[in-house]
Amino acid sequence: MAEGVVIAIAGAKGGVGKTTTAVNLGVALAQAGERVAVLEFDLAMANIVDFLDIEPTQTMHTVLSGTASVTDAVHRLDSGVDILPAGTALEDFNAVNVATIAPVVRTLKPSYDFVILDTAAGVSPETIYPLRLADEVLVVSTPRVAAVRDTKKTIALAERVNGTVAGVIFNRCGTGHAPPPERLAAFLETDLVGAVPNDSAVPEAQDRGEPVVTYRPKSDAATEFFSIADSLIFSHQSTDANTPGAIGTGGIGDLTNAEQIADAAEAADPGDTALKTDDDPDDGFQFVTDS
Repeated sequence: MAEGVVIAIAGAKGGVGKTTTAVNLGVALAQAGERVAVLEFDLAMANIVDFLDIEPTQTMHTVLSGTASVTDAVHRLDSGVDILPAGTALEDFNAVNVATIAPVVRTLKPSYDFVILDTAAGVSPETIYPLRLADEVLVVSTPRVAAVRDTKKTIALAERVNGTVAGVIFNRCGTGHAPPPERLAAFLETDLVGAVPNDSAVPEAQDRGEPVVTYRPKSDAATEFFSIADSLIFSHQSTDANTPGAIGTGGIGDLTNAEQIADAAEAADPGDTALKTDDDPDDGFQFVTDS
């Protein structure tokens, strides 16, 4: 990979798991041998320091206010991922120059395979700037009705300012009576990148200040985050491999490439059980789009 891919993790609502997704994907990618940086741009409601139990002296706030360098504010975790966390003091927010977000991202991009941007909820300059700078946007939601409807607005915003929405990741799946993730992704008119099941290991890991992919790597949630990371590696394989036609990055993702190729080939043939457009929802629930 010649230069890092910048991926913004976006979501309209707070509490849908943007930071959880950004951190766990970052660590999963790093464990696969990728060079990864996670940048926190939720400048008003930062919480990565709580998720990772770190106490930085320099943060994204001090970088954006011009009192610290990017290098000074980057923190290497034991898992190998680099984190640039935002500060948690509200008074730090007043000194931030949002226009300096772009130089921060551009400074880091050449040094990493993946640069993940953890964005703020809602519509604000600190949300829109990262979306503009990203090569692609992953939208995060839960399967709940209100979250999905707001996610549709987030996709429209991302397409307006960026143009490249790679798909949606649903967190805390398997509770309630929401339609299955595939049907929700179809409603959102975007690809389903992943569906992370509701798993008690996630809040347990957060309470310990640790990503679930390191706290319980074999848990259902961690397994899905590893799968999403592998799919990202697979989709961004360099065409300049040492061996013509070779696919691989030297990480965990290589072990799943052959299986993914086979699965993709099988999925291309829908067979006789393909979902028909006139099928009734099998869950007793149907979204109604605005007329």
